[in-house]
Amino acid sequence: MGHQDLARHADACASRLPAAFTADALHGEPAFQTLLNAIRQSDSRFAFEREGRPNAIAAVRAALPLMERDLFDAIVEDHACEVAAMTEATVLLTQAAAKGQRV
Repeated sequence: MGHQDLARHADACASRLPAAFTADALHGEPAFQTLLNAIRQSDSRFAFEREGRPNAIAAVRAALPLMERDLFDAIVEDHACEVAAMTEATVLLTQAAAKGQRV
């Protein structure tokens, strides 16, 4: 999938979003999910498997000794927080760009 295809999906997603959108609303938007899937398929560095992740995390967690489970949980939570922060930053940058502001 080329940049033109990704740009087309991004345009379709942007056209469906209200002027004041949030990261939570963005994740629930079908056009955003289509864009995300297109990006996921565009390059191996973006390949992720959200559907299988909970079972994989549970299997690794169960295999760890009790003392390491808390550390593992903290690492997984930290990563989730980083992804949430990156999403929020993307939303804020997008909103600023739509208003023609410099960030």
